[in-house]
Amino acid sequence: MSAALRNRFALAALLGSAVFFGQDIEAARAQSPSVGLSADNRTNLQLTVYPGNLSLITEQRDATIPEGQSTLRIDGLPRTIMNDSFLLGTAKDADLVWSSLRNRNNGSNALDDLLRDQIGKTVTIRRDDDLIEGTLVALTHVALVKTDAGIERVALDQVIISELPDGFTTAPTLDADISTGAALDHVSMAYLLGGIGWNTSYTAYYDRAENSLKLTAIAKVMNASGSDYDDASLRLVAGDPNRVQQPPMVKAARTEMMMSAVADVGASAASAPERASFENLHVYGPFNGLSMKDGDTVILPLLDPQVLPVKRRAIFTAASSVYNMEQRNGEKFVRPELEIDITNEGGKDAKSPWPDGIVRIYAKTPAGDTGYLSEDMISLTPVGQDATLRLGRASDLNGTRDVVAVDRKARANLPDAVSADLKWTIRNTSDRVETVTIREDIPVDWKVTAESHKHERDQPNQISWEIDVPANGDVTLTWSVASTR
Repeated sequence: MSAALRNRFALAALLGSAVFFGQDIEAARAQSPSVGLSADNRTNLQLTVYPGNLSLITEQRDATIPEGQSTLRIDGLPRTIMNDSFLLGTAKDADLVWSSLRNRNNGSNALDDLLRDQIGKTVTIRRDDDLIEGTLVALTHVALVKTDAGIERVALDQVIISELPDGFTTAPTLDADISTGAALDHVSMAYLLGGIGWNTSYTAYYDRAENSLKLTAIAKVMNASGSDYDDASLRLVAGDPNRVQQPPMVKAARTEMMMSAVADVGASAASAPERASFENLHVYGPFNGLSMKDGDTVILPLLDPQVLPVKRRAIFTAASSVYNMEQRNGEKFVRPELEIDITNEGGKDAKSPWPDGIVRIYAKTPAGDTGYLSEDMISLTPVGQDATLRLGRASDLNGTRDVVAVDRKARANLPDAVSADLKWTIRNTSDRVETVTIREDIPVDWKVTAESHKHERDQPNQISWEIDVPANGDVTLTWSVASTR
């Protein structure tokens, strides 16, 4: 075992022993210098935003930290920080070990604690337009204050504290007791937080004449973390990270993990790709020089425009099954659902997936200007995969489904023997040829016995026909079906 490793184990043993001797560790803490790590001295700030209201911040803070034991007072942290995710470290040869982290409960949630600290002290209470001094006696949902008139019940918001404790801040502050084998000029830290989210919005321009779609994407980043961020390097992660509560790590292991995740001397952000794969996730960025106030929504370009070929179809779906076709004859003026299929070609680097998001589709109006057409959602779409966008119901296509004949014969101890003849009539009043898809649900063990157009069996219990309908024309589909058992 190396001397450095033995020293680390020895120091860890000493720190572990101190847990059982509260007075000794408090005495050691009182003798250790306190070093402020202000957010004003933050450098190399990186913000990575994941799906599901989860973000990771990595940063460095400059300070003069002496060799040996000291207490780091880390301020300027977001209200939504996850305390048990905090990682702290520096250059590996400095052998930094931390023994405890304490979240000093400041901010709006600490008002009761502030009042509780005033018990036995003189406070000022507001009574109508008068200010009266008294001694705070007790505190529950109201304050009991002893004045010249006696013991008074006073609403908490009527108690005035003359001054705040030293070091009070409206943001969370962590105190970290550390020991290091060498003097330091900075430390690195990483932590998870909530309150920052992002989503993708797509803008699509549909060119019906060219049968193409021009697709662009933006990222919308929302900051509700309670903190501001200046000159940050932002990365956005798409995918589905597994989220589960993890058991605590050994402190030394956490430090080493942090150092592998946050390079102490990081590579230049300018050399990072615009999109990269990270295990099962996809990372977009960096977006350098980002400044974002609490409550801000920032819009950023995400994907370069792509002009994609479109496969358009109109889908007619029978509203009744063959089991009850006798009761539902003549479905008049059925309007089909319009859909377009596009394929992700990967963009500039031929490798970029489409993150899930809303797609708003525009098109040219008869007057020649741009009009809103439709919107739909797409899920994360890898390169080479198709995405389907629904445009709504067609207004220049309609159809009629007729049950021409049905023959049903009862059989003892068996299902009825059924056969039927059906007809679809599709009308197209537009000035272009339309490709329509007709879908029918039939039992797995039934078969088509005759048809005017060849069908496909998309699923065991569904068949479909794809038919071109001429402009200002119509097409008739006839087909027969029979049970086989």
